[in-house]
Amino acid sequence: MTTVRILPLILVLFRIVNVEESNVLVKTRHGVLKGYVRETWRGRSILAFQGIPYAQPPVGGRRFQPPVPVDAWEGVLSANKSHAFCPQRDVFGDDSKVFGDEDCLFLNIYTPKTATFEPLLLPVIVYIHGGGFTSDSANPELYGPDILLDKDLVLVTINYRLGALGFLSLEDDVLPGNNGLKDQNLALKWVKSNINRFGGNPNKITIFGNSAGGASVYYHILSPASKGLFHAAISSSGIATSSWALEKRGEARKRAQKLAKQHNCPTSSSQVILKCLQRVNADDIVRHVHKLMEFSNENSIPYRPVIEPKIPGAFISDHPIDIIKSGQFAQVPYISGMTKNEGAMKSAAFYANATLIDILNEKFDDIAPFLFFYNTFDFKRKVSRVIRRFYFQEKSIDNSTKSELTDVITDELFYYPQRATVELHSAVSSAPVYFYLFGYRGTESSSRYFGDPTHDYGVCHCDDLTYLLSNDYFDNYRPSQADLKMNDVMTTLLYNFANSGDPTPKTDSIITSKWKPVHKNKFRYYAIMRYDEIDMKRQLFEERYHFWKTIPTFAQLSSAAD
Repeated sequence: MTTVRILPLILVLFRIVNVEESNVLVKTRHGVLKGYVRETWRGRSILAFQGIPYAQPPVGGRRFQPPVPVDAWEGVLSANKSHAFCPQRDVFGDDSKVFGDEDCLFLNIYTPKTATFEPLLLPVIVYIHGGGFTSDSANPELYGPDILLDKDLVLVTINYRLGALGFLSLEDDVLPGNNGLKDQNLALKWVKSNINRFGGNPNKITIFGNSAGGASVYYHILSPASKGLFHAAISSSGIATSSWALEKRGEARKRAQKLAKQHNCPTSSSQVILKCLQRVNADDIVRHVHKLMEFSNENSIPYRPVIEPKIPGAFISDHPIDIIKSGQFAQVPYISGMTKNEGAMKSAAFYANATLIDILNEKFDDIAPFLFFYNTFDFKRKVSRVIRRFYFQEKSIDNSTKSELTDVITDELFYYPQRATVELHSAVSSAPVYFYLFGYRGTESSSRYFGDPTHDYGVCHCDDLTYLLSNDYFDNYRPSQADLKMNDVMTTLLYNFANSGDPTPKTDSIITSKWKPVHKNKFRYYAIMRYDEIDMKRQLFEERYHFWKTIPTFAQLSSAAD
């Protein structure tokens, strides 16, 4: 009996070679890593391993190609500091500035220090960052463990290639695209093979993403390539069926050819384009995005996921709606959700610049197709006029219509595609599907760094992340008692879901209301308005939701769900 209990402990201790504060060593399948000890907000000691390579550098002939697994290394690899961002523009500063390094395919792992001494393995959260497939990073300054790791979880954050370097596509077998998603897939394979050596359970992996990361999560649900690599999934503020998350057939090839011409590359064949662009400076490729922007403040995501040809190695080769309707996707517990005022991410930037608001008011019919990603569709000006009439009636777009502008951005970019997809998904899924609305406006809001630090826009895009992952966005941030209690609510829900597939297996003093799955015939959601105001509800922006079902450009998604 004693031998049976001691053996798992010995195995875990063997993998964690040394846990002295100054010399944290873990032996992985690829070699030994040296990490360090850090503390959470509440003083818990955790182990941190940053900058772990999971793929060979995607440079030279490996640029625009699927990732190649990392080779084993000899000796001890230092994993005690952040590594490079993938190349990107400075979207919150001088956006003509490019920074980062192509050698960027790294991941970070954070685990409770006590987990290394326990035979029981912990649930794992793999976080996929957002940034419109063009920016952001897994670095702890942006997505740190200092809130979430007060729970008995292992957290993994991953880098993946961005912009043209991650999503350029000629829509053929030479350059099919989706390499950023394939990077994520390879990272998940690395985690599946190695996470037990960090105290994580390879049979309890939850993938979690926000914005473009949320869309990425849903692509992994749909892709046969990611089958078996995770056991639950969360898409926050993004889904693969969003207008900004999937390129229309033919458009990606046009953009790739335009990029080639910009860099004086011949376009006689796909092979010629590929070989030429592999020789262009990476910063110049990233900087080229300005040439593709029709309006200075549009949601420019010129390079994004595509439907690939049906060839070996394809990540996704059918339309997301067709895959959902077929039921041929990962049948795992799934959460989708959003903040109450997602659109503040753009309206804050508009209202911080009076000139932009004036231009939007005067030229809404021309600008809206680029803001909402229907610029390649027929009748786009007519669609713009219908949208304006519904949200603004006869009013000008000015300081008196902040909430209306925020609402239309919220609905088109986030709410409508997420709800319609969840309704379709839940109708054919054998696993539970949950939806939430986050309505808590705390001490800080992301609208501050999205463009306007002085005004209140409600509960902005990314505000829910503030209570799960630590960041350095807010100078001198001092959370209120209500903020700290919201931390407890959000981390408890996430832990419960990662551990059991049910965000509320029981109610208690922190979680006072049961979260029920979306009903196959009636939409319902979990309203998280304050730490002490949480409940199930049914009606959510109903008039606005049904409006989008009447727009032909967007009707395909909702008609599939009906």
